[in-house]
Amino acid sequence: MPPALDLETALNPQQLEAVQHGTGPQLVLAGAGSGKTRVITYRVAWLVREMGVPANSVVAVTFTNKAAGEMQERIERLLGVTPLPSFVGTFHRFALGLLRRWGSRIGVPSGFVIFDRDDQIAAVKKALKEEGIAESSFQPRQVLSAISAAKNRLIGPAEYESSAGGFYERKVAPVYRRYQTLLQQSSAVDFDDMLRLAVRLLDDEEEVRERLRNRIAYLLVDEFQDTNHAQMRLVHQVIGADGNLTAVGDEDQGIYRWRGADLDNVLEFERYFEGATVRKLERNYRSTQAILDTAAALVEHNQRRRPKRLWTDLEGGEAPELYRGRDEGDEARWLVSALKDLPDTPLSQTAILVRTNAQTRAFEEEMMRRGLPYELVGGVRFYERAEIKDLVAYLRLLRNPSDNLAILRVLNQPPRGIGQATRALLLAEADELGGSIWAALGRVEDGSYPRRGGLALVAFRKLIEELRKAAEDLPLPALLDRLLDDTRYPELYQNDNPESEARLENLREFLTAAQEFTERPDRAEGDTLAEFLDHVALVSDIDSWHKDRGLTLMTLHSAKGLEFDAVAVAGLEEGLLPHANSRGEPDDLEEERRLLYVGMTRARKRLFLGCCRRRRIAGRYQDQDESPFIQEIPQDSLVVHESPELFHGRRTAGVHDFFGRGRGRGRGGGGPAPSFEPESSGGGLRRGGRVRHPTLGDGVVLEVEGSGDDL
Repeated sequence: MPPALDLETALNPQQLEAVQHGTGPQLVLAGAGSGKTRVITYRVAWLVREMGVPANSVVAVTFTNKAAGEMQERIERLLGVTPLPSFVGTFHRFALGLLRRWGSRIGVPSGFVIFDRDDQIAAVKKALKEEGIAESSFQPRQVLSAISAAKNRLIGPAEYESSAGGFYERKVAPVYRRYQTLLQQSSAVDFDDMLRLAVRLLDDEEEVRERLRNRIAYLLVDEFQDTNHAQMRLVHQVIGADGNLTAVGDEDQGIYRWRGADLDNVLEFERYFEGATVRKLERNYRSTQAILDTAAALVEHNQRRRPKRLWTDLEGGEAPELYRGRDEGDEARWLVSALKDLPDTPLSQTAILVRTNAQTRAFEEEMMRRGLPYELVGGVRFYERAEIKDLVAYLRLLRNPSDNLAILRVLNQPPRGIGQATRALLLAEADELGGSIWAALGRVEDGSYPRRGGLALVAFRKLIEELRKAAEDLPLPALLDRLLDDTRYPELYQNDNPESEARLENLREFLTAAQEFTERPDRAEGDTLAEFLDHVALVSDIDSWHKDRGLTLMTLHSAKGLEFDAVAVAGLEEGLLPHANSRGEPDDLEEERRLLYVGMTRARKRLFLGCCRRRRIAGRYQDQDESPFIQEIPQDSLVVHESPELFHGRRTAGVHDFFGRGRGRGRGGGGPAPSFEPESSGGGLRRGGRVRHPTLGDGVVLEVEGSGDDL
């Protein structure tokens, strides 16, 4: 039996009020480092141990598997129960459970597969091709983002098509419709569908909704500022407008507007849940007061926020430091040195945070040059490696042979003599049969295929049928052994070189992952193969992060929820932070400011900021303007360092302005920015003409408006 809960010792007064909240909805505004996870875990423990609420009627949801795993472990320790009967997991895992159990009521096949990002891109490309739309004009990733945004707003293909206003939306609409058809033909859903269909299930099926509400007495939601419209609707349907909801979040840390997160879910919480109690957690347990004051001075420039002021017992502390470097290489050298040379701070307690993945190159090269260990978060994830995706595709086929994308991935992998001509004939046959490639494989023996290709197709279908039969009896690890033997897949990597050996190691690691999954104590008894595929589909890059391997290098978005003794935020330049995409949009600019705030508040003891005068972009050096966010921080709260090379006859008026004194939008001190000049004389600026800009480089004129000084 675990020791009694000593809430007065474990919690501060504000945390205690939130933990012991009675019935009805409450919003807990938890500032950075204020102990929001502690509130959630202790509230679950208090409800179960002190109030007698059955553990299986308490549900807690968050956004990453890593956060959910840590939360579950802490609750289990408090309750002394393993495995925990309560559901603690991500929104997507919660929605997945609903669809696995009741999805057939709204036409979702029970054996559906989950399309990952690569599958989605492949489906969009196929939809674009079938609609006769060139990928060069409508990039698949952008089209997928538009479809995702629609699904997050619970807008299906028909509604999207009927309401499409602009040219881009009218082009995307038929692609969305065809994309959804491709998913249905493969008995698949994507990540956005999981939420959209779960909401539809609870909207349409009153019996399911009432059964769920009768079972779930208390719902706790972490990172509430990151919820989108679909997630908010799901919460509303699960718990009701006056249910026992505890929503914990901080609008100052809302950094996912670009993927549908709606800050109004926090700012207008009382409108959605009438009579809700709102509490604030303002005591910070992570950072020094010097870091908190600097970060607060920045974020207070935002208009869309609820006022709060973080404070800490860790008074004083070292002032944050800003380095103004010559270029990205100089910036990397200084920031790496600053973190490496900190006394009593191991590299594993340090991190460099960047706005975009492309910025990591200079830091990786600097770390490798010095022979320092580092962990890059956001690189190629284990489950995204080609050989692992091949094995997953085979497993998906054993579970669901209607999965067209899985068939196409492994049809000739490893090579079995199925060429492009045979593949084209197979796809044409599938179209005649309503899109099912598996059904087309069943009609190969009619003699319409080249002999070698036809025999290979017959052998492939027989291979899958035999493995599907084996899957009924074999445990998952043994099934994988059989799959590797029967497909002879490892023979692809029998070459004596480091890359092949690395791929074989990945195959062995996949077998380890399958074995560990089957041995998990919290795994429910059921279809192990289906559960393993669900697990693989829901793993994120942050889940595989190992903090003890050295300095951590990641984007600001990936750093959400983490903390380090020392943090460096690099690239505080106009166009990077704030990102160029935020120009002219006040809400986007506020989100960029929140992103920097999140990065700054990851630091416990030391904070470093970096920027540079010029940066190589697409192979060419470009002058950079300093981020306006630097000027929003009181200058007396920063210790400023500048590269000595900036003063060796190179400090021009533009450099002077870069450092924030009399700086305008142009590179030359508030005057007009350098203009485009035609590459050839006589023609002036005209559509189709080539031009050269002193900073942006070469280009082609697409449109010309105005004349004279207004050209």
